[in-house]
Amino acid sequence: MKRAPRLVPVGARLPNQLAEARLRLAWHFVVGPALAERTRPLRVQGNILVMGCWELSRIAPLREAATAVWPQVRDRIQRALGLSLMGLQIVPCDPPVEAVERPRDADPLRRAMRLLEARRLERIRLGLESG
Repeated sequence: MKRAPRLVPVGARLPNQLAEARLRLAWHFVVGPALAERTRPLRVQGNILVMGCWELSRIAPLREAATAVWPQVRDRIQRALGLSLMGLQIVPCDPPVEAVERPRDADPLRRAMRLLEARRLERIRLGLESG
């Protein structure tokens, strides 16, 4: 039986772009807070996650530990983001640029409503929900 082609959101055609953005947002969950403070995901190249570390003295120990820890990290990424990766590469990188602190909204309910609306619009944009 031949499958009919289905529509795919425009952004989904770009290789791993959406998955990489989601991985950056979930990085603390994926690797844990201690490692997330020293590393960041740089890109997905093929099926390999390229992780950057800006503390050069920690790169060698990270590479050694990666063989034991990678299956757990890979499983978390698969379950949380649906991204299927086969390996991990650890490379030196620059530290992230400090983000400018935006003033927080005094009304937490208004902030929560804005976040919910942004998520709804994102789901509509991805074709996961109808407008």
